[in-house]
Amino acid sequence: DTARKAVAPSGVPVVGRVSAGAPVLAEENIEDYVKVPDIAGGRDGEFVLQVHGESMKDAGILDGDHVIVQKQETARNGEIVVARIGDEATVKRFFKDKDHIRLQPENSAMKPIRTREAEILGRVVGVCRRIS
Repeated sequence: DTARKAVAPSGVPVVGRVSAGAPVLAEENIEDYVKVPDIAGGRDGEFVLQVHGESMKDAGILDGDHVIVQKQETARNGEIVVARIGDEATVKRFFKDKDHIRLQPENSAMKPIRTREAEILGRVVGVCRRIS
């Protein structure tokens, strides 16, 4: 409604945490709003998740980073996505193989997740990190 829009915070919603390791419980409640520059994403229809884990470190996505995610239900091979398997979500590189989906980590010490049940929540379009 109009009154609600007038007082709604601006920025991209932070909706929880996502694993870059084994999948963790997806928390989809808006926790905060952050301003994200256009160069890092920051457009309507996007949301932010904080990453936990090391499985995407070779793609430059580190534990504690915030990923900017464009909502979409499909992905092309090789795209980095947020995928849900049951009630759990994870950040991985997406590949559609012959009879299953492969969610590939970017860390040679970790194994891919192979499933027929993954739901694509969105494509990672940016990464934000605090340097201190």
